[in-house]
Amino acid sequence: MEKRLLFFAYPVLLIAACTTSTTPTAPTSAPNAGSGALAHVGHGGTAAGTASADDPNSAAHDDKGYIDGWFNGEDVRLYYTKSFFCDPLSATTTVPCELGGPPDTAPRPGPIPTIYAIAAAPTIANLVDPTTLACRAGTPCLNHPLMIDLSRIGGSSTAGPAAHNHILTSRGGGWFHTVNIRVFSLAAWNEIAAAKTLAKVRELQGHPSVGTPGVISADTPTNIFFFIAGLRPEGE
Repeated sequence: MEKRLLFFAYPVLLIAACTTSTTPTAPTSAPNAGSGALAHVGHGGTAAGTASADDPNSAAHDDKGYIDGWFNGEDVRLYYTKSFFCDPLSATTTVPCELGGPPDTAPRPGPIPTIYAIAAAPTIANLVDPTTLACRAGTPCLNHPLMIDLSRIGGSSTAGPAAHNHILTSRGGGWFHTVNIRVFSLAAWNEIAAAKTLAKVRELQGHPSVGTPGVISADTPTNIFFFIAGLRPEGE
C-alpha cells in the first residue's frame, strides 16, 4: 500500500508558519486548498485559519503547539511538532484515518509507544466538565484529523472530531500509535478524569479486549499516529 504522510488544515488544518505558543493554534490551509474558513475553537485554541472543504487532510506545513493530556495521575502538556500519520487501510475509504483496524504501515520501523485517546461518547460529550477535555466535540486539536472513518465500529465513514483527552504511559518523545477507548457513562468519565491514569481505565474495562457495556469500550485499534516531542507538567 502506498505510504502517505498526511497533514491537515485546522480544526485539524495546517498552519502556514510554526509557532511555539503554549496553546494549540489553528493551522491555515495548504497553498492549493480552498478558501472556506473554519474557526478553531477547541480547548485552549484560537479562532483562525482556513480549510479546504474538498480535502480536509490536505498537505501543508507541520505545526507546533501544546495539547492537554494525562500522565501518571497528573495533568500534562503534550508538545506536538508534526502532523498526524495515517496510511489508509483500504483503497475505498473516504478518509485515510480509521478506527477498528490496526495499521499496516507505520511512520518508522521498530516498536512505537501508545497514546490512548479517551473519548466521551456523543451521549455524554456535552455533559462532561469541559476542563477535563483536551479537545471538544467538533473542534479537533492541533495536528489531529478533521474526519475519521468509524465504519468498522458501526459509525460514520466521515465522523467529525470527538470530545476526548489523552493518556500516555511513557515519557519518551517521537511517534505514538493511537488506541481509542470510548466512555459511555458520565460517572466513568469523571472517575477517569479524577485518576488521570490508564490503571483506572483498566479497572472500569474489566478487560481491555472486552470493556464494560454501557460504561466503557474495549481498546480499539486505529491506523493513526501522532508525533509528540515531549511533555511537561501543567503550569510549567
